[in-house]
Amino acid sequence: QRTEKAARTAGRAPAGSQVHRLVPLSDHHYVSQLQMMVATLKIPLERRNKRTGRMEKVRIWEITDRTVRTWLSEAVEAAAADGVTFSVPVTPHTFRHSYAMHMLYAGIPLKVLQSLMGHKSISSTEVYTKVFA
Repeated sequence: QRTEKAARTAGRAPAGSQVHRLVPLSDHHYVSQLQMMVATLKIPLERRNKRTGRMEKVRIWEITDRTVRTWLSEAVEAAAADGVTFSVPVTPHTFRHSYAMHMLYAGIPLKVLQSLMGHKSISSTEVYTKVFA
């Protein structure tokens, strides 16, 4: 039988390890604006690996968990100042649930969603689909 902590942390990367996720951009307007910014600012999208000599893709920017939590905290505070309240806590995880639900409502197959969310097991993805059940 699993301990409570083991059940809570199942499927997560070990503490202290870095998990990099790619986020697909499906908003065509946002993508075109991002492409314009990259071209205007001449942001390099590739660089030569000094060790191998091969060209590699470069991350435009890295966003950490702390960065996202700070942005959300500031946004929630600004909303509260305008009298806006939320029925659930607003966390990065709230957005993962919302993303999963919106993708399913849009007809994205569960196996595709599993891949987009970086889950090894389909059962991990199914957890996100039961938010409103």
